[in-house]
Amino acid sequence: MIQTKNPNYRKYCILLLDVLIVSLVVLATVLMVLNRHSTHLASGGWGAFKYYTSLSNVFCALSCLCCLAYYARRGGETLPEQLYVFRLMGSAVVMVTFLVVVCFLGPIYGYRFMYKGANLWFHLVVPLLSVPEMLLQRPPRRLPLRVTLWGVAPTLLYGVVYLIVNAVTWTGTRNPATDIYGFLFWGWGIGSVFLIVICLISWLIAVVYRLLGQKLHRAQDQGSSGSGKAS
Repeated sequence: MIQTKNPNYRKYCILLLDVLIVSLVVLATVLMVLNRHSTHLASGGWGAFKYYTSLSNVFCALSCLCCLAYYARRGGETLPEQLYVFRLMGSAVVMVTFLVVVCFLGPIYGYRFMYKGANLWFHLVVPLLSVPEMLLQRPPRRLPLRVTLWGVAPTLLYGVVYLIVNAVTWTGTRNPATDIYGFLFWGWGIGSVFLIVICLISWLIAVVYRLLGQKLHRAQDQGSSGSGKAS
């Protein structure tokens, strides 16, 4: 744990990471919208917002923007529970994007393609920046485990809409225009299993963030109290 005489050091780091995340998401979104060349898993223009990748990064940036606004107005050291959970959701969804690319899409389509153009920021840089930003956030003292279920909500919502759209357009075989990730290539049973597994991963990410956040800041608080007694 980093020890510093400046009590605002942690908050300054959070603010810096928040500004970076918001700026990079804005940059990548502009690049994505201006790109008129559509390929598999990379649509140009506003059509790119049909992808979980784009939506998850924008959601993450919005949660960081809310944190920036809160710290600017309140100047406190800890987010209120509702805002902390919102930030937890934002960090969970981009980590789902990162893991799906690393474990599923990358091996199938090639990492070089997955980290090209705006996807470099969406698939790699923003998710990785979100990890230290989330761990630096001090969780509320009594944060029940059940709040981590909110980390599943955006992924579950996207998955349900994904399945409904494909059900409406179903003609007996999968439609690549709507089944953009190819989850229904093996049928509805496997596609539904994919959704359940990804939602489970999203929840586990939120659980890990909560656990690590509590442990890191508890260790820091104990270290600070120990130093105070020694002096």
